[in-house]
Amino acid sequence: MTKLDITEQLTRLEMLFSEQEHTLQSLNDIVAQQTRQISNLSSDLQMLKKQYRELKSELPGGFDDIEKPPHY
Repeated sequence: MTKLDITEQLTRLEMLFSEQEHTLQSLNDIVAQQTRQISNLSSDLQMLKKQYRELKSELPGGFDDIEKPPHY
């Protein structure tokens, strides 16, 4: 193997490493963004559950006794 071959291989490896580093950073950014979105969605869901329970408790009695159609 000549010095030129080794230099070319090293250059290629450095380029591949750089590309992988960029890909990993991009994936990390996406995971961080999705983590924030999941956290926000969880908060929204908890708020909606609370609102649902409050609205349900304000309805006249018998709400739970509503008969479901036969196909249920």
